[in-house]
Amino acid sequence: MGQQESPHILVAGAGLAGLATAVWLTEAGHRVTLVEKRGRLGGRTISFEVPGIEGRVDNGQHLFAGCYDALLRYVDAIGSRDQLFWDATPFAIRTGPEQLLTLRAPTWLPGTLRRVVGLSWMVWPPIPLRERPAAVRTWARIARAALRPAPELDDLTVDRWFQQIGAPRSLRALVLDQFVIGLLNEKTERVSASMFVQTLHWIGKRALSGNTRAGDAVWPRVSLHELFVAPAERYLTAHGAEIVVGAGVTDLEITDDGLTGVLLADGRVIEVDAAVLTLPPWSLTTLLDRGRLGQYDHFTPVRKIEPAPISSVYVWLDRPLGMRRLAENLRDTTIEWVFDTTGMHGAETAAGHCYSLAVSASWDVVHLPNAEFTAAALASLAAHYPEFAEAEVLRTHVIHQPQATFSAQPGFDELRLPQRTPIDGLFLAGDWTETGNALDDGGRRRERGPRRRGRRRVSRRPH
Repeated sequence: MGQQESPHILVAGAGLAGLATAVWLTEAGHRVTLVEKRGRLGGRTISFEVPGIEGRVDNGQHLFAGCYDALLRYVDAIGSRDQLFWDATPFAIRTGPEQLLTLRAPTWLPGTLRRVVGLSWMVWPPIPLRERPAAVRTWARIARAALRPAPELDDLTVDRWFQQIGAPRSLRALVLDQFVIGLLNEKTERVSASMFVQTLHWIGKRALSGNTRAGDAVWPRVSLHELFVAPAERYLTAHGAEIVVGAGVTDLEITDDGLTGVLLADGRVIEVDAAVLTLPPWSLTTLLDRGRLGQYDHFTPVRKIEPAPISSVYVWLDRPLGMRRLAENLRDTTIEWVFDTTGMHGAETAAGHCYSLAVSASWDVVHLPNAEFTAAALASLAAHYPEFAEAEVLRTHVIHQPQATFSAQPGFDELRLPQRTPIDGLFLAGDWTETGNALDDGGRRRERGPRRRGRRRVSRRPH
């Protein structure tokens, strides 16, 4: 098929899912139009300028894992993989000044063995002796569940499941609850046990398939804009893709034969062979409410998906805090994570040494005034880092993200929509869709691109 005959595919939404979809479709030779309602690309993966700060600041520190095969393939495609910094498994729990639980294996051991030995303290953690046998049994039950995730776990919260398997409170307070929050950005009393074990299953599967660094941390050396957005924009432009910003999708043209066109907010109708909606659930709900898509019962479950927040505050100091790891998880303070952003980027600027302080599933602080949240964050640093007493706070910057991720509550598995819809020519993409454990399969589907086949009727809700 010649280039002029390639299917025209519209990608709605220019967040990370939309950018990756557009790049892979373009890479496969399709004619692509990328549409974003905002005046910029990046979606929830953004960087911005802060007065007095050199370069861009991200909307909070982002952590990637070595098992994110699709993301790594994306940065390979756009040519920015060299801007990633690989670190050891991100388990570093600070329980007080000079008290850090982290990897302690000899550096001369082979990498995989060093990780296993280094994490052995999690199996025999520093908790009361009488609760250590229960802790070992708990880890064994979690491992067994992760080997073969049971669908019925989607009826339980992680909190309830931990109670059922006898997880001791000391282990939960030290490791387990924050482990869950870090993986899923949701409180244990709100998040599905199924999502937790499925995530562990997926990481383990990657490791067993030969990815020895599946559980390692991958940090950006540059801003998210420089890592994910600008290179993708350059790639798409260089390969003939059209990029439309400031005019989101308001409706779809759908006939009995399937999708034929996409209506934009500026009044344009773009004729397409197929479209991929990479919108977050709450944005897709708006499209359902205002357009023809709302007539189809297939999309109704998306209305029940809720967002979960993340809150961050950047702190610039006149000196380092003396962190032993690039990311340290705090206990018994408002702030959960301290990230050494300057250490990740490899250079200190005139603005000082930069740290990103974060609270995942930040239901308790997301509505706090900036000054109050900042004061609590600085108190967290003072409680854990003696060096902070001598440091001067040069500046701070607060970022609250009420819709940072989806909230994977019990029943979430049944709310996830398949990426292929009943409307011929219309597809979905995004972390909340049915990506399945075999994420590479989803990537390969996007590489080939949606293909128009025989048309079929789809059921609509009565008017």
